[in-house]
Amino acid sequence: MFLFLFLPLLVLFSQAKAENIGGSAYIKINAGLWGAPTAGVFAVDTVEKFGDNWRALRVPLQTAQYFENLPPFFVLGLGANYKDDFLLHAEFPLRRDIEAWYQDSYKRTYTFAPSELDLNVPTEAWGEWNNPAGFVKFGRFKPEIAPTPNSIILGGAPHHDAVHWKFSAGIARYDFLIVSLNAWLDSTEIKQQQDVNATIPNARGRVYTEPSKNLLLHRVGIDGRFGYVSISEQSLIGGKNLEFRDLSPFTAWHNNFSYGYSKMSTALEAGIRPIKNSEFYWQFVMEDIQSPVGEVEGDKGYTTLAFLAGCKQKIPLGSLGEIQSRIDAVRTDPQYNNNKVPLQKMTSRKIYNSNFREQGKPDFADMYIVDYPLGYRRGPDAIDLWWNLKYTSANKKFNAELETAYLRQGDCEIYSEHKECSERKILGGTEEKLFLLDFLANYFYSKNLSIYTGAGFLNAKNKDNVSKNNKNDAWLKAGLAVDY
Repeated sequence: MFLFLFLPLLVLFSQAKAENIGGSAYIKINAGLWGAPTAGVFAVDTVEKFGDNWRALRVPLQTAQYFENLPPFFVLGLGANYKDDFLLHAEFPLRRDIEAWYQDSYKRTYTFAPSELDLNVPTEAWGEWNNPAGFVKFGRFKPEIAPTPNSIILGGAPHHDAVHWKFSAGIARYDFLIVSLNAWLDSTEIKQQQDVNATIPNARGRVYTEPSKNLLLHRVGIDGRFGYVSISEQSLIGGKNLEFRDLSPFTAWHNNFSYGYSKMSTALEAGIRPIKNSEFYWQFVMEDIQSPVGEVEGDKGYTTLAFLAGCKQKIPLGSLGEIQSRIDAVRTDPQYNNNKVPLQKMTSRKIYNSNFREQGKPDFADMYIVDYPLGYRRGPDAIDLWWNLKYTSANKKFNAELETAYLRQGDCEIYSEHKECSERKILGGTEEKLFLLDFLANYFYSKNLSIYTGAGFLNAKNKDNVSKNNKNDAWLKAGLAVDY
């Protein structure tokens, strides 16, 4: 699809003066081992049976997120630009299939078997128009709108098919984001979507079953020398096709009565920079804020909360380089991002199609389902503490990064029954406790050649929320990367 946009735009560029036009192409090759703390089993559930020997499986979020960090063993990158005003970029990678990587005890990044190739590419392809007051970016990319990868606002998915308009004027800041989400449902979810009793009372007996799911984000704030503050609205429209009244970039908090097709959240953000190279930041998200409009007497509502507090610091070391440190603390309610209606769950569903399993085998499956949270990357029912430390040498030829975390999570997840989780206390049920250490170092021999090495350790109590499932896990990373 990107090529259909890419080639006509190149034709348009050809009409401009040659000195204003640029282009680029590159190749990346990576061969090595890439271990990670995956879940105890590859698939936790059969989502759908299309026949006696044809299934779709659900893959644990933890496994999928670490798979998305797996470097492709080959990448072809293409780019074009008109001055610095308009950019085109696409990467076409070859990487291992998610199950092929999971089942490999060495966790190799490369393969020579066609059945082990990941079919779900590209993961990055976009165009960007820059102007003195910001930019408009469109295509497939991961929006950069957070101070940390542990953000509770649009922090969970590896990438989005989206349009992002950023406007900056003086200290004023404005972001508008439209995200197109996968609306595929399994047969059980289709019945839930059609069930008038599964929706909220304010739907007034109506159901919305169009195969459509989109996220709209409006954020307005100010950003000065010593800090920033902003307020955001996230509006998930599911089961109904978008209308202009839904996606108007200049109208927010206008559809908060949740008539059965929308799920709303409001986020407050603040940050201060008391000294140079330091920042303290906070995020506070409220979902399903209760309103007296359309309420049913005796119906209990559940306002859902999530919090993030963090700080990051850069410490220059002169000729020795620099150190960067980041600490994040996160708390999410048990029903966070969840909903009774499938197309109103705050998730980005990704379907990994696969040729890894042989069709004649009794356990054949060619579709793996992962629901990435649209909030915090680890989802609901969590109290987590993260610490990241990174060193970079002055000549940029060496860097090393250590991530450590103490992670606690109850057994409410995005697939759990919404009402039950709404009535539970955080970390209810069988609480999983994880202690994580992950280290990675890179050395760049030249601009074209580098090596990496690393290791990690995970101590788990009640792993995968299974009582007394206490395990230790360790892994290695090592390899060679070549850029042309």
